[in-house]
Amino acid sequence: QIALSPDLAQDPIASRTKIQLSVGPAAAMDVAGLTTQLDRYPYGCAEQTTSRALPLLYSNALSAQSGLPTDPALKERIQAAVERVLEMQDASGAFGIWGPRNGDLWLTSYVTDFLTRAKESGYGVKPQALSQALDKLQNFVSYAQDFEKGGEARAYALYVLARNGRAAMGDLRYYVDSRLERFSTPLAKAQLGAALAMLGDKERAEKAFKAALDGMGAKDADLSRIDYGSGLRDGAALLTLAAETKSSAIEAPKLAGVIAKAYASKQYTSTQEQAWMLLAARALDHQAKDTQLAVNGQPHKGPYTRQLSVADLSQGQLTISNDGDTAVDAVISIIGAALTPEPAASKGFRIERTYYTLDGKKVDALSAGGAKATARQSDRFVVVLKVEAMEEGGRIMLVDRLPAGFEVENPRLVDSGDVKTLDWLKSDIKPEHTEFRDDRFVAAFNLFGRQAQANRGNADADDNNGDDADTNTTTADAAKGPAKTATVAYIVRAVTPGSFVHPAATVEDMYRPGRFARTASGRLDVSAKE
Repeated sequence: QIALSPDLAQDPIASRTKIQLSVGPAAAMDVAGLTTQLDRYPYGCAEQTTSRALPLLYSNALSAQSGLPTDPALKERIQAAVERVLEMQDASGAFGIWGPRNGDLWLTSYVTDFLTRAKESGYGVKPQALSQALDKLQNFVSYAQDFEKGGEARAYALYVLARNGRAAMGDLRYYVDSRLERFSTPLAKAQLGAALAMLGDKERAEKAFKAALDGMGAKDADLSRIDYGSGLRDGAALLTLAAETKSSAIEAPKLAGVIAKAYASKQYTSTQEQAWMLLAARALDHQAKDTQLAVNGQPHKGPYTRQLSVADLSQGQLTISNDGDTAVDAVISIIGAALTPEPAASKGFRIERTYYTLDGKKVDALSAGGAKATARQSDRFVVVLKVEAMEEGGRIMLVDRLPAGFEVENPRLVDSGDVKTLDWLKSDIKPEHTEFRDDRFVAAFNLFGRQAQANRGNADADDNNGDDADTNTTTADAAKGPAKTATVAYIVRAVTPGSFVHPAATVEDMYRPGRFARTASGRLDVSAKE
């Protein structure tokens, strides 16, 4: 029995807080909480857009399983995601993480997987765009050289081609018979198994799935991976693919328990982990009908899911008890913003935020460092953000949230020659993507680099950063190899008098979100111009 009371939401801001309750066989997958997290994710690269939309293709089934209402705007949201990712496709058919450049072959397979599933579900996908993406994957597979270790992009490409009826059975059989152990991840082996199952070779498919399952026993070293993955993501995807192809090599409930335990041990999850966890939850829907619960003493058959506000909890305690013979899981997720600012933190990164005057003098006491400070209306400052990673690799997101009285003066990055005495202002790597929003500055960096990928033993690495004709600055940076520091600067102006919280600046590894850092929050008083 569990009871929900107002004590659950003591610190969060009430108007911005949601409490998600899930009880049932798939509750440990936290369908409601994961769906909310993906829906609230504020950025939109190709991977993030795909991860948000992919589970929505099966939202009706997930909603029925979880007791959630259907989304009346679902079709429009999925179609908008299709159009959005197609904007990031280049002329070769590949997709880049932030736009039609630096095409990434694993990402291209992921987006094409989503487009294929969207087409199968009746959504409008431009035939030429899908055909170009499949041609890109087929050319990649046809001309790929042999490899000793890696193969993540190759396996995914073969799976997507098989789903579209374009994979060569001989290639798949060769890789499973002769090269299976060279594929580095459980997901890659599972994708080979799923591809063979779709083409009718059940014997080899089961061999590949068993190898994938055996690979799940290896300790997840939590290393940065160029395929956006983690052990949790691989396990959820393995369960999904095995269920979709009706593999007998995988005991779904047992694997689901392992996945749920891994999920419960994580404080933060990536968009990849969230998307594949939602897809994996579909594999458990057959167990849901046998659940027998009591809600505030009233019988309830099947899983129970409810979204609550802080106001709902204040009306009285909600009690759920299990009236069945089989144990069921219960998960409570609280998503919102806290009233108490979090302290500065450093877990895998160091981050420094410093303000300068336009003549290059450091402003020591400004609230950027966590203190209380003052500024005058129309004052202008150069904001310098420096990030240092404790280890190489990763796709990182740097976010500097502005105090409400400030706004970005000029939406471009400051170069070292723009401000006197800041000639040291340089970085190991340039951002792949920047955004200047009303309330924040955002920069995304790829700390891998082409040479770093090759050093990691990935035979597909040469194809992961685009065509040789791609000569923009980001590719040039990637060619230099791995980076461990990044520095950016931009100009802000004080525009509105008042007293404001100066939010923390944050950096995180988007696919290992347990690696992050943030500055302290401060308070800024802006006085009116005299």
